[in-house]
Amino acid sequence: MQPLTGTWRNQNGSELQLTETADGALEGRFLSRKGRAAAGTRYAVRGVRNGGVAAFFVNFREAGENLGSITSFSARLIDGPDGRTLHTVWTLAREYQDPARIEPTQAWNAFLTNADVFSEV
Repeated sequence: MQPLTGTWRNQNGSELQLTETADGALEGRFLSRKGRAAAGTRYAVRGVRNGGVAAFFVNFREAGENLGSITSFSARLIDGPDGRTLHTVWTLAREYQDPARIEPTQAWNAFLTNADVFSEV
């Protein structure tokens, strides 16, 4: 199976750059085009692949800027006629509910969940 190494872009324009090792470990960078992520900042990605499925997370902490959040992705690789896509479900865990990161998030509001599709660039 072809490695996930390369650049992937989702429907929002966010970009995932991955490198996959021979044993299936994933690492790379994530650039978000939505949410509270700092514009132009690439955040660390770590994960693992097992055949046609993968799991990885983005730590929204970089160069002294800590957004107090982590997003975990579960992915299924689809190799279709228009190329390869990663269909993902993600959960964002956040420490603060306000953009200034002053007001702690209550337990009922600490998690956001959604789905994205990343296409290989």
